[in-house]
Amino acid sequence: MPPSHGEPDSSAGPVEHFAAGLRRLREQAGSPDYRSMARRAGCAHSTLSTAAAGRKLPTLETTLAFVRACGADVQEQAHWSRRWKQVHAELERERGTGPAPAAVTPPTPAPPQDGADGGRARTAARTRTWSWWRGRRAAVLAIGAGVVVAAGIGAESLPGARSSPAPAGGARPVVHGPASPPAATHSALASVTAAEPERRHGPLVMAPGTVVDLDSLASDWNARKSPGSPHHDVEFTDSDHALTGLGNADMAVLPAGDVGTFSQCALEQDYGVELHAAAIRPGVLLCDITSDNRVAMLRVTDVQRDADGTPDQVTFDAVVWVRTHRN
Repeated sequence: MPPSHGEPDSSAGPVEHFAAGLRRLREQAGSPDYRSMARRAGCAHSTLSTAAAGRKLPTLETTLAFVRACGADVQEQAHWSRRWKQVHAELERERGTGPAPAAVTPPTPAPPQDGADGGRARTAARTRTWSWWRGRRAAVLAIGAGVVVAAGIGAESLPGARSSPAPAGGARPVVHGPASPPAATHSALASVTAAEPERRHGPLVMAPGTVVDLDSLASDWNARKSPGSPHHDVEFTDSDHALTGLGNADMAVLPAGDVGTFSQCALEQDYGVELHAAAIRPGVLLCDITSDNRVAMLRVTDVQRDADGTPDQVTFDAVVWVRTHRN
């Protein structure tokens, strides 16, 4: 490994160059020691030092923790997220797995007409289905050497998942235990999400009793104590530690096999659900149509639980796209 202040030689690979960039960022931040960085990042100091060593590519979560500990703002974090995706895709190609798949965007039909085939009415449970792309969901992904996976099921169809009927009084249906996306799809996430221009992409941390505004460009996503304002979009409830959409925003849970693209979130989904505490675990993908009608995706990357196993902190990799949703 080259010294922290040095550059890799000309024969170095993408991982070494990526690590050199992390070391330069740390030097620009005043070369803080790894233990103080770890306290700011909320992870082990050895994890951060290993990320800068250049022996292997750190995870995206570790990379973002490293740059946050160096004082990086939202734009800088987004830059490192894109850079990590590029290196990860290059390593996948070097391993012979081929280029990561690109999202296949289905054509947009004409808007539905009034009459028998018009838009669906919103139920008392505020279940929201989007009809600007009608019919069954059909996000087709080429995985690895030409293996095609077609996702066309709702969250309630997942193995081990069930959606409770909407009770009287307008309460949201609760999704219990949706299956996490297969690990193989995570390697494709970087290139697939990049197909649609992103307004913002970065880490989001929520604790019980807080709300966030996904339309905000603030570094903390305008996190506040609930109930927040009409601009806030997602709540981590203090009473039952569930995740739910707020106000004019609605939340949906993506089926297993989806990787979290704009198309998958904007295609017809059952919105208005609440994710039960027991179902909050790494790999779960949530979509949200924000109060400003933007399309967002939240991938759970880490869940901290108390002694009773109740989630008391959830970390997401959050994406908000530029293009707004069409009702």
